[in-house]
Amino acid sequence: MPHRPQSPTADWFRQRVEGHLIPRLQAHGLVMHSLLAVHQGRLRHETYWLPYGPERPHRLYSAGKSLVSLAVGALIDDGALALDDLLVDHFPEHRPRAHPWVRAMRVEDLLSMRTAHGQNTYAQVSDPDWVRTFFTVPPSRPPGTVFAYDTSATLVLTALVERLTGLPFEEFFAERIGRHLGLEAPLRALRSPLGLPSEAFDHHPTWREVAENPAGVAHGGSGLLATPRDLARIAQLCLQQGRAGGRQVISGEFLRAATSVQTPTVAGGFAHPEAQLGYGHQFWRCRRNSFAAWGMGGQIMLVVPWLEAAVVVTGDNQHIESDAQLLHDALWGELLDPLAEQVGAAPGEVREGASGPVADGPAPLLESPDDVTAPRELAWVSGAPLPMGLAHDAGTYRASFALETGPGRQSEALGAGEELVGLEIRSTGDLGELTLRTADGRRLRFPYRFGGHARHDLPGYGYETHTSGAWIDGNTLSVHAHVVGDWLAQIQLLVHVGDGAQMVCRMRASAELFAQEFDGLLIGRQV
Repeated sequence: MPHRPQSPTADWFRQRVEGHLIPRLQAHGLVMHSLLAVHQGRLRHETYWLPYGPERPHRLYSAGKSLVSLAVGALIDDGALALDDLLVDHFPEHRPRAHPWVRAMRVEDLLSMRTAHGQNTYAQVSDPDWVRTFFTVPPSRPPGTVFAYDTSATLVLTALVERLTGLPFEEFFAERIGRHLGLEAPLRALRSPLGLPSEAFDHHPTWREVAENPAGVAHGGSGLLATPRDLARIAQLCLQQGRAGGRQVISGEFLRAATSVQTPTVAGGFAHPEAQLGYGHQFWRCRRNSFAAWGMGGQIMLVVPWLEAAVVVTGDNQHIESDAQLLHDALWGELLDPLAEQVGAAPGEVREGASGPVADGPAPLLESPDDVTAPRELAWVSGAPLPMGLAHDAGTYRASFALETGPGRQSEALGAGEELVGLEIRSTGDLGELTLRTADGRRLRFPYRFGGHARHDLPGYGYETHTSGAWIDGNTLSVHAHVVGDWLAQIQLLVHVGDGAQMVCRMRASAELFAQEFDGLLIGRQV
């Protein structure tokens, strides 16, 4: 059996991350919030980008699906559930209305994304009871056949955990799994809108999750939040084949099945190569005999058992096509492949000590991180701090524009009385503000800072937002807003003022299910 080599020093990890990996991520325009590297049971490096830090939970989006898998595995280990259980046996109230294909679905079909549905059921109808939609929306195929990525399947698995345990999902996870890992912060969960009054849906669809709702189901498929360090602890649990705190928390048998290919994913709706390598039980298979929890925008927990390594990254890259492929390529090319070369490891090797004392110690991971860098600034838009081609006085610029209306103008997401009629820009020193005015008198303000970020609430939502601004050239202002917290978004406003003081503003919102009023084209003239 090969000897277990010593892990590289913290300086080696810092040099690989800061000298190679981060520059590559920045070159692709990727917006990162955290990056953590684990090797041989210790956190070797972590970097954060403001306003994120070690204590702040991050939304996992679909990476949370893998946590739901672990909770289901715990119930299977405890004898409360079986992979072959018919779903309707646990939700008998929905049996009478269910199609035969729906009645035939087993727990394993949901875990492996081979349900009777081809897409999220709760997004197809107006019904705040998301679990019910899984049984009432007409199916498109027999279950247990082909892969179709379906977040409503994970939502129903989360509801099943809550039904069998009588606890909110996050409480069960903390008690049954988290306490053995030494998690620093409790999981948080956004919830389904079940039971909310009808007026709650006047401005929001029934298929959008909410922050607080005791009657709702935890949105395990997309709405879990955890700190990156705790996600690293969960990665270490997977590396240790389910052992932590001196006990077998999740059986090795379940974890091996969950992280092995259960269904092929070719032609499964994702075009990039990393998504073609197969799917387990809510885990993705990845290159070089690795696996991952993987969520929208760049939430990845990548686990490499033969290297005794894991990498956790969080961010918001909804505005970049194939961001997940760019991340995987960078993590391997700049960190994991060099680490394998450094320690002389290769896929398939089993090293002496790989499942030794680290697996049996009381929650050893992250007690003393090797290297924590000072939080970095979020990337801001580059350009000049002051307009160069437009008239300004002592570092100030002010302009107001009346907007045109008509086909192709504005945003299709704007409702009655919300037509945009004006756009204003004002800059003083290193601060500025872009304001959109609506026909009913509302002012949608985006404060920004040149060479940094101004913190404010997202207009109309109240979500924490950090916005930068820069003059790209003498006539073009770029304003870039990062929405952070429970909901993530990138909003870009590019304003060009041409000859005759005509103004064109291209708005682009990269967000899931909100902020689409900030996506469209505005044309106006200075007044």
